[in-house]
Amino acid sequence: MPDATLPLLDEIGPSPGARTMTLEQAVATALSGNFGLISSAEAVQTARLRVGGAVAEFYPQVTPRYVHGEDERIFGVDASQKLPWTGGSVTATSALRSRPDDVSPAPRAADLALTVTQPLLRGAGPNATFFELRNSRRARTASERILALARQQVAVDVTRAFYQVLLQRMLQSIARQSLERSESLLRASQARLEVGLVSKLDVFRAQLQAAQTRDAMVRSEVALQDALERFRSLLGRSPAEPIEPEATRVPEDVPDDAAPLQVLVQRARDQRLDLQEARDQVEDAQRSASLARQNLLPQLDLNLGVARIGQGPSFGSAWRAGDTRVNVFFTTSYPLEHSSLSINRAVAEIEVSARARAVVQREWEVESEVRGSVRDLDQIRKSVDLQKTAVEVAQQQHRLATLRYQRGLASNFDVVQAEESLTLARSALVTLLTSFQVARMDLDRVTGSLDVDVRFAAEPDAGAAAR
Repeated sequence: MPDATLPLLDEIGPSPGARTMTLEQAVATALSGNFGLISSAEAVQTARLRVGGAVAEFYPQVTPRYVHGEDERIFGVDASQKLPWTGGSVTATSALRSRPDDVSPAPRAADLALTVTQPLLRGAGPNATFFELRNSRRARTASERILALARQQVAVDVTRAFYQVLLQRMLQSIARQSLERSESLLRASQARLEVGLVSKLDVFRAQLQAAQTRDAMVRSEVALQDALERFRSLLGRSPAEPIEPEATRVPEDVPDDAAPLQVLVQRARDQRLDLQEARDQVEDAQRSASLARQNLLPQLDLNLGVARIGQGPSFGSAWRAGDTRVNVFFTTSYPLEHSSLSINRAVAEIEVSARARAVVQREWEVESEVRGSVRDLDQIRKSVDLQKTAVEVAQQQHRLATLRYQRGLASNFDVVQAEESLTLARSALVTLLTSFQVARMDLDRVTGSLDVDVRFAAEPDAGAAAR
């Protein structure tokens, strides 16, 4: 019979003709081809364009006008400019008018009006002036953070899918080795039955064991195909495209090299992008509440106007003959019905409290995620040590049961039981080892220290990236 101490982590290799890639290449390919990330990147691009639109509100707005009527022609230019920081504005209008059929000595006119308006209460100050621009920039920052978080999650998902493929290959290899031993046991049992050394029950038992092992191989093959399709989907590829992880030996070492728990928790509080976004949302709510309170004030504007109007036989003479006037005046208004403004202020103040609570809650959730990840790693590490011992014991048990059966000291019942124990122990161990690799990366993600561009610096696979 085959030796029970076959290499533990042998795996079935990739399918013949399939393109293979390393984990680094797989993640790099997913970062450029994953459909969800492409949508998030487009959202970032949209947010950046909107920032440009908000900035354009502070550019000079110039509008030329031309009117050609039956008795009058007008060429004019209107211009306006928002004043940064103050909330004021400058507007200017100018026009050249001519009446071709007018027989008077002054058929042409030139006029210019310049007005500077400065709010004193409502609309005054940088908060009101830059409110929409800041909102646009905050939306851009939020979308960039969402993209960064999505990239981290995709990196973890691809790693999980990568190692899931390796796991299913190893489980299939374990089932294949078990089937070889089961078929060897069946042949030995049939041979012993022919010479009367065992009963028919031993043959039935060996046949059942072989049938169950074949079923395990079928199920592992289906699971392998499911894992491959999941892997390709994360890369943005068709489920039928022949792309597979390369044959990689999973490390059997599970080092305890993580930083202390409190260090990891503090690192997550400092680096997690979702926490930074939650804190910035508190500032957003405070700005909105401040603007809502300011909107309850009356509209009181200080205006400075300069106007020059003249007429003459030509545009030049009309401008030179113009009369310049300077006006300083106040304008004010206040709606009698302002319940909506009061409601907006109350809602904005409630939003400030809600956002502040959300930050505290999110900090606790992040700490819980870090603690959970650390516990998972510790549990996997301890389970690996226990499972390695279980594999060694199962191998010795299988060897002893096989030796007793070969010498006629026992039936093959002990061999069948030992084979099941050995297969379960090996399967559990390889599951733990692949889970450990994913859990280590997920710990980096929950602490906010997973830099996918640095960690997965490999170029995307050229063949896999081609559409």
